[in-house]
Amino acid sequence: MFRILEVMVASVALILLLSHWIFSFNVSIELIAFVSAFLYVFLGVRYLKEDRVIRGTIILVISSMMAFILIESFIPIT
Repeated sequence: MFRILEVMVASVALILLLSHWIFSFNVSIELIAFVSAFLYVFLGVRYLKEDRVIRGTIILVISSMMAFILIESFIPIT
C-alpha cells in the first residue's frame, strides 16, 4: 500500500513538472514543491524501513527544509 502511494505521488510530481516546463501550463511552483516534499517524505520513510538509516535521515531532513520553505512562502516567518 505504501509503495502504491509513493508511485502515485511520484507520477503526479512528474506530470506537474512536465506540464509546467514542456506544455507551459499555468502550474504553481508552490504546488510542485508541495508534491515534491511529499515525495521526499515517502522516499525517506522507505529508506528507513529498508534499514538505510543515514540516507533516510538525510532525505527526511531535506523534506523538512522543503516544507519549511513552502510554509514560509505562504506565511512569512522570518
